[in-house]
Amino acid sequence: MKALDELSSELNYTSNAASLYDSVANEQYYPSKQYKGFSKSIAKFVPSTILTGLSKDVIILGHINLAVIGWLIKTLAPSKKLMVICHGIEVWQPVTGIKKKMLQKADRVLAVSDYTKQQIVEKQGVPADKVSVFHNTIDPYFDYPKHFGKDKELIARYGIADTDYVVYTLCRLSSKEQYKGYDAVVKAIGQLKSKYPQIKYLLAGKYDDVEKARLDKLIAEYELQSNVIFAGYIKDEEVTKHYQLGDVFIMPSKGEGFGIVFIEAMACGRNVVAGNADGSKDALRKGELGVILDADNVDAIATAIAEKIKNKEKYDAAYAANLQQKVIAYFGFAAYKQKLKEILNTILN
Repeated sequence: MKALDELSSELNYTSNAASLYDSVANEQYYPSKQYKGFSKSIAKFVPSTILTGLSKDVIILGHINLAVIGWLIKTLAPSKKLMVICHGIEVWQPVTGIKKKMLQKADRVLAVSDYTKQQIVEKQGVPADKVSVFHNTIDPYFDYPKHFGKDKELIARYGIADTDYVVYTLCRLSSKEQYKGYDAVVKAIGQLKSKYPQIKYLLAGKYDDVEKARLDKLIAEYELQSNVIFAGYIKDEEVTKHYQLGDVFIMPSKGEGFGIVFIEAMACGRNVVAGNADGSKDALRKGELGVILDADNVDAIATAIAEKIKNKEKYDAAYAANLQQKVIAYFGFAAYKQKLKEILNTILN
């Protein structure tokens, strides 16, 4: 929405936005006078956005779950241009009903990764020339670090020694998902512990009781109680410091539409390891920016971590600064806005 607003004068259009869940706009991103929040009131949100959409030339759906709105507008006014953003697993299996009809009617489908585009083409039958890859971006207000050391306060908080090698993962720990790959990392740490007793695995993110119990059992099985640290929820103002606390960021996921955490970690100068079974490959530029491996192969994960430990001196401040500049060039807000401009030009013209 920020990119949409900033491009409006250049491309000569006006925009409005609506949200079912939010109530007010954050002025840093979008003007409140052009925004309407419905505070979870579906009964008000649906008819209002349909009426507003009918007065516009282009409608952008932020998620396929809003399909009924896009489908109705396009049915009532076929000349309207309809775009929909697809983020990942919601389109990795065939959809039916209104969602399928909406995708068929859409003028342009935006996929956050090449992997997601492939799934849309193969599973939803959408022509490839109608699907544009539109990568996620780093928040325009992200706290890019200028120095790449570790925060002393966090080191003390987690009881990490100067000689410890820290492997870091940031994600939601949910018993209903279990595709992030952190359990495979725990097993890999178990393999490495005897050779590298100084290894620590910092696992950050909100967790539910069922998943925490499952992980505690796995940690006990590999006798890693002193090696694995649960950080819990990370406050926004501490996100960058936590990325930098890790020597390597790893998340061998099998369900990422793209993986914003990877580009954030690289923006903090940290080298990354990701799985090869989802959109993570796009975030790592198919291996240019980091290591891509089989997400199910614990041996490969252990080998990748061991390589990082053995070559730790290679990943110095110069490496970190270079990696940061690369990821900003590829996935920073300026690159994101330019890509949106190209896509909008094809629709507006």
